[in-house]
Amino acid sequence: MALKTLIIDAQKCIGCRSCENYCALKHEHVCNPAKGRIHVVKWEQDAIFVPVNCMRCEEPACELACPKHATYRNYQTGALEVDRDRCIGCLSCVFECPFGATFVDPQDGRVLKCNLCDGDPTCVKVCPTNAITYEDISQEAYLKLVKNADRIPVLVRKAIGEE
Repeated sequence: MALKTLIIDAQKCIGCRSCENYCALKHEHVCNPAKGRIHVVKWEQDAIFVPVNCMRCEEPACELACPKHATYRNYQTGALEVDRDRCIGCLSCVFECPFGATFVDPQDGRVLKCNLCDGDPTCVKVCPTNAITYEDISQEAYLKLVKNADRIPVLVRKAIGEE
């Protein structure tokens, strides 16, 4: 089985938050975007929306920072997951993520991290604009990921009026 990854194109995101809501519904059985494993950073005044999700780093800071080794890579899917039985809630993984893509449940303080829905990501299925795709890891996918990531600072600078 070839490993796959999520590719996010912020220029296609319309800020509907379907990805957040359906993610929370799948994993937590509640329609509450704060409980999702993907979050949309928004500059609504400028209609700029950036979905943020685990980047499944090659050398993940979240995994390295965990004192209980609760964060680990699922080698079947490539996802970085959290073993809730081992997690002590220190939030080291949250603070170490350079992308801000490890989240905390606001009600119980548990770490929420994308597990790629065990290889069948719900966010991809519900995104009406195909801003989120699930693609085989390849040089082409990597270049698309980098190109899309490079666009985000330009969008943000535009939103805050620096360009």
